[in-house]
Amino acid sequence: MILSLILAVFCAQVHPRYLSNDWRRLRTAIFCAVAGCSIVPACHWVWLNGGLRTDAVELFLPRIMVMYLIAGAAFLFYVTKVPERYFPGQMNYVGASHQVWHVLVVLMFYWWHQTAVYIMRFRHSQPCPGRATSTH
Repeated sequence: MILSLILAVFCAQVHPRYLSNDWRRLRTAIFCAVAGCSIVPACHWVWLNGGLRTDAVELFLPRIMVMYLIAGAAFLFYVTKVPERYFPGQMNYVGASHQVWHVLVVLMFYWWHQTAVYIMRFRHSQPCPGRATSTH
């Protein structure tokens, strides 16, 4: 599924009409599909860990939600073309929505990396529940 989405993004981006207004909905749909594919594994992770009231989920779900909020903010800057929409011609070199998008995406990946390190440290100190070690 991820490979299909990556190929769809690539094929759309190399098409000559990709940046036209006619393709605006398709661009938005592709980005939403890519983002939506990350929600399914997150919900699966919550389910595998025993639901919303377990220690691991209570610790890490807020961090995952912050990552989604950063991604959502990046998407809003990308789609709305703010701030250059309100300051035309003044954001040509610094401060354009695409640059803000890149900064937020890098921040999101940094946040995700720190969350993964935090989860790894948590799992090294507390093994997964229900995993009894066998002495056979």
